[in-house]
Amino acid sequence: MILKQLKESTAEMHEQLESLVSVLDESGTIDSYKVLIARFFVLYRAIEGALPAEELRAKGYDLSVRAKLPSLEKDISALGIESPEDLAGIADEVMIELDGLDRAFGAAYVLEGATLGGQVISRHLDAALGIGPENGGAFFNSYGKEVGPMWKEFGAAITAFAEAGADNAAIIEGAKDTFELFIRCFADGRKSRSISN
Repeated sequence: MILKQLKESTAEMHEQLESLVSVLDESGTIDSYKVLIARFFVLYRAIEGALPAEELRAKGYDLSVRAKLPSLEKDISALGIESPEDLAGIADEVMIELDGLDRAFGAAYVLEGATLGGQVISRHLDAALGIGPENGGAFFNSYGKEVGPMWKEFGAAITAFAEAGADNAAIIEGAKDTFELFIRCFADGRKSRSISN
C-alpha cells in the first residue's frame, strides 16, 4: 500500500518536475547534457549524503549497491567537467535533512523511481551523442538490465518497512521534500536550496 500512497501523494510534484526537466530534450547536445549531469551530481551528492546508510541497510535497502554518486562521478570525469557546481548553475549549497528512517525511505523512493527510465535514456544518449556507460552515460545505465528486479526489490523493502509500523506520513513527507529539492534546483539554479522539516 505504501507504494500506491507514495505514487498518489507525489503525482503532482512528479508532473511538475517532468515539466521542468525533460532528459531526452536536455541531452540533445553534449553541452546541455553536461549541465544536466552536473545538476544531478550536485543533487545526488546532497541526498545520498543525507541518507542513514547503515540503518537503511538493516531494513533491506543497501546504499552501497544502489548509490548513484559513484556513477555520476565517473560521468563527470569522462565528460571532462572540472567544476560541476559552477556548471550546474547552483550558487548555494544544496541541502536536505532526512532525519529518521521514515523520511529516508521516502527519499529513496524518489531516487529509485528515477532509475526506471534509464534504459530508454541510455539508448537515446547512444544514438544522439554516442555516449555509453564508459564515456559519460554510467548514471543513466546504473542498473543496466536489472532495473526491473532492482525496483521490485526496493518495493519489497519499503513495503516491509511500512508494514512493520513505520510512520507512513513521514515516508511520504521524505519523498515530497526530495521532489521539492529536485524541483527547486531545476526551476531556478541560482536560489538557495535548503529543505528541512
